[in-house]
Amino acid sequence: MQYHAMPFGDIHSAIIGWAVIMDLAIGDPKWLFHPVRAIGWFAARTEEPLRRAFPSRLKVAGAVQTAAVVSATAGLAAALGALSWEAGPVFGLVFHAAGLASALSIRSLAAEGRAVRRLLDRGLEGEARIRAGTIVSRDMSKEGRKGIIRATVESLTENLSDGVVAPLFYAAIGGLPGVWAYKAVNTLDSMVGYRNVRYRDFGWAAARLDDLANIIPARLTGILQVTAAAVVGDDWRQGIRSWIRDAQKGPSPNGGIPICVFAGAAGIALGGDCRGADGEIVHIPEVGGKRRGLRTGDIGRSILYHYLVSILAAVLAAVVPTVWR
Repeated sequence: MQYHAMPFGDIHSAIIGWAVIMDLAIGDPKWLFHPVRAIGWFAARTEEPLRRAFPSRLKVAGAVQTAAVVSATAGLAAALGALSWEAGPVFGLVFHAAGLASALSIRSLAAEGRAVRRLLDRGLEGEARIRAGTIVSRDMSKEGRKGIIRATVESLTENLSDGVVAPLFYAAIGGLPGVWAYKAVNTLDSMVGYRNVRYRDFGWAAARLDDLANIIPARLTGILQVTAAAVVGDDWRQGIRSWIRDAQKGPSPNGGIPICVFAGAAGIALGGDCRGADGEIVHIPEVGGKRRGLRTGDIGRSILYHYLVSILAAVLAAVVPTVWR
C-alpha cells in the first residue's frame, strides 16, 4: 500500500510507532467496538447458508466462506484506508494507526498475565483459575496452581506471535489491508478451525490458511525470543535447541515455536496433558527445559519476553520497509 508523504518524516514508521503507543495506552477496552466482532458476525451469518448450499462438500463450503470473509475484510480496510487519506494526512495517519493498534494485543495479553500472577501471589487460586480460563482454549476447572501457571505462560508465549508479531509483519508488507486480512484468517480459525466432527471439513480451509499465514511470523517470533533471551541473560542456546528438538512435536506447525523457545531459554518444562474445551484429555508432548516446578515468577518472565519481543518486532516493522524502499 502506498502511503502519502508527510512533512514530519516517513509515514510508515509513524503509523507503526503511533499504533504501538495507542495499544500500550488503552489496549482493548471492552466498551470500544472491535473490528474482530464484525468479522465474527459476518462469518457466523455465512456458515449455515453455505452448509445448505454445499451439503455434501463441506470443504468447498468452508473455502467459499474463508475467501468471502478474508477478501471482504481486506477490501473494506483498503477502501476505508484510502478514504482516510482523502480526508487529510493527519486523519489518515490516525485512522491507520488506530486500525493497526486494534489488531495488536501487547497491553491486553500482558495485563491478563499480571492479573493471574497477582491472584496466585495472594493465594486466590480459584479466582486465578477462572481468570486464566478466559485466555486459554482449554478446560481449567480441575487445574491446580502449576496448571494455572503453565496455561498462562503457554498462552502468553503462543499468542505473542498471532497477537503482536504477525499483525506487525503484515502491516510491514501489506499495510492496513494486510493486517486485517490476517486478522480475518485468524478469527476464522478460532471459530471453525477445529478438528471435531462439525468443523473437520468445513473449517479445513480456514485452518490451513491460518497455518500458512503464520509460517513466517511464528519463526520470526522465535528469532526475536532468542534475541530477548540473550538480552536478559537467559540460555538462548538452549532456546534454539528446544526449538529444533521440540517445536514440531505438537499438532500445529507454528504454535509450538514460541512456547518451545521460551521454555528452553527459561529452563522450564512446558506441555504435558491437559483438558480440552470439551473436557477430554489432550496429550501434549513436554518441551523446553528441565525444571517442572513452575513458579509465578515464570509468568513475570514471560511478560518480560512479551514486551521485549514486541519492541523488537515494532522496530523491525517500522525500519525494514523504509530501508527496503
